[in-house]
Amino acid sequence: GVVSQSLGKECSDSIREASQQLEEDLKTTAGREELKKLFKLCDSLEGADTDDIHNFVESLTDAVAGIVQYNSNIKAFCKLVTDPSGGARALDRYAKAQAAHHGGQCIDFNYKKMISAVKQTSKKSPAVSSGMRQWTYQTCTEFGYYQTTSLKDSPFGHNLPVEFFTKQCTDIFGPQITAQTIEKAVEATNFYYGGRQPNVTNVVFPNGSLDPWHALSVLQDLNNSTKAVLIEGYA
Repeated sequence: GVVSQSLGKECSDSIREASQQLEEDLKTTAGREELKKLFKLCDSLEGADTDDIHNFVESLTDAVAGIVQYNSNIKAFCKLVTDPSGGARALDRYAKAQAAHHGGQCIDFNYKKMISAVKQTSKKSPAVSSGMRQWTYQTCTEFGYYQTTSLKDSPFGHNLPVEFFTKQCTDIFGPQITAQTIEKAVEATNFYYGGRQPNVTNVVFPNGSLDPWHALSVLQDLNNSTKAVLIEGYA
């Protein structure tokens, strides 16, 4: 819901339609071949397993999420997604917008490759130097924060279940982390920091209405010295 408001209805409707067409294409060999071409995938989807498919879909939703979260030219992305000159089907236009965002690089959706990259612990490894490994660990042991497609009318189809993310925790950090331990950890974090009612004074909580994450924040003043500020139209 929050993403739709900041993208505009026409744009999020197009993305919803493209996601439906994409899920149809995934069901057939010809469809998978078409997706490889359309989205400039590094590998064929032929031998792709469920984790690979989820990873492919996540690379697309991630691109949209990043554009919205950092307010980086939502208009330009949406123009490509909705402009009929980019193709008759929503899927064709969505693929063009994604290609523009990925800067002509092929999309690597190989799940095992991603896991082994995030398993690297050397300071020089991309996953560590970018903070990716550390952030992933925090989601597995503190926050959760998973962006799934469980909503009935999710604009991104239904190919990102929460299990995709909890499985990554286990695959990267080991069997001691499970969906159950993550759930407990999130409860503990909310209890420790006070959830939506943190016991704090002299704090300002600034949020942008465009940033989908604002839904998790404190949006009402908590006391005389703790104020919530919502900045309309910014991320």
